[in-house]
Amino acid sequence: MIGHFPGKKFKGVRPPQMFILLVVRNDKKYGYEILKELRDVFDGVWEPKTGFIYPLIRKMQDDGLLISEIVDDREYYGLSDDGRELLSDMLPHFGHMVFMATRVATVVSKAMDDLGLEMAEMKDPNDATDEERLAHLTEMRDHIESELVRINDKINEIEGRK
Repeated sequence: MIGHFPGKKFKGVRPPQMFILLVVRNDKKYGYEILKELRDVFDGVWEPKTGFIYPLIRKMQDDGLLISEIVDDREYYGLSDDGRELLSDMLPHFGHMVFMATRVATVVSKAMDDLGLEMAEMKDPNDATDEERLAHLTEMRDHIESELVRINDKINEIEGRK
């Protein structure tokens, strides 16, 4: 994972904190819901552990990014005003991460081509079945295609200004 987000304003905010802010952006969730959603989203790529997530949630509360509320003996976490402001300020900077990921993917893809390998041959850390790998690769393709459309629209917009 990339260590920090760019810019002084976001100093000390790491990607896992950003992911937690994104998970609770619309609804308050209790700790296990946050953990489960992160595991579902990053399935096969990153498996956050309770020993990592719960202390991070506490730190984010201490830092004023999250608020909590006890309902039916469960502690639910949501964005504080500062957390919502930070999230709003950080989201535009995700372009940096997308460019970084694109460059990494380009380098890896070229290396795999040089070695006579295909992306579909990449090893899944969880030894997924072919069906799971197919679903994951299809999801990746669909996401990349939609991002390419968005990027193309942006290029056309910029070129139209010349």
